[in-house]
Amino acid sequence: MTIATRRPLVWSDLVRHSGLGPCDWHVAGVFAHNTASYGATFHSEPELARFLQFLFASPTKPATSRLYRRATLYPARPEHDLSILRFQFDPDHQVAAAVVLADDRHDQVYQWMTRGDAGHPDATLVHDSWNEHNTLLPPQSHITIPQLRTAITAWAFGEQIPPPAVGWTSTGGLIWF
Repeated sequence: MTIATRRPLVWSDLVRHSGLGPCDWHVAGVFAHNTASYGATFHSEPELARFLQFLFASPTKPATSRLYRRATLYPARPEHDLSILRFQFDPDHQVAAAVVLADDRHDQVYQWMTRGDAGHPDATLVHDSWNEHNTLLPPQSHITIPQLRTAITAWAFGEQIPPPAVGWTSTGGLIWF
């Protein structure tokens, strides 16, 4: 069941593996740009920071990127994902937006979308590049690229979801493919 909530969650409240410590999870990502697709796993903030520096240096808008905060269990399965963050940025207009999905111990699904005032009338951002017409993010969700970088790191290695680094709107109406 998907619900909207104004309250943030704490990682330990999340479903299935709420007792995991920092050594028992990692952040995995899928990043697509032009004809290339990159898969990466991050175990520390410096690893993620180096990759984000590479990603945000792109002179053109990439496809939607996906990050998974995942329990370190093998083989990896979707139910091992503690939370998902999807984001897209537009270097021409210097805007970005993100959405976060999480579920708690009671199999409640929570969704948030960034909230900002960096919207540009010519910028189009989505949370699923393969279903752009169904996943358009409104201009009210647009934040700056530096804000996105901070939010990604806070989501990946912080304690609160959504991360307090930027504003978020709780929503139950996002379509996830």
